[in-house]
Amino acid sequence: MSDKTDQLKLLTVPEVAEMLSISINKVYALKAIGELPFIKISASTRFDLADVQQFVADRKQGGNGIER
Repeated sequence: MSDKTDQLKLLTVPEVAEMLSISINKVYALKAIGELPFIKISASTRFDLADVQQFVADRKQGGNGIER
C-alpha cells in the first residue's frame, strides 16, 4: 500500500460510538452479536472505517420509496 488513500483506517470503540451517535455499550453489543465487524489487536478492539460505513449503508432506509 503505497498510496495513503489505500491505507486501512482503524477506529476505536469511542470513535465508532461518536460516529454512529450511539453509546459505547451499544457498540460492544453490536460487536458481540456479529453485526459490526471488528479487528482484535492484543487487548484492543478496532473497527475498519470502511466496515462502519458499510454498516450504515446497509441500514439506510427510504430515499427511493422502498423501505428495507
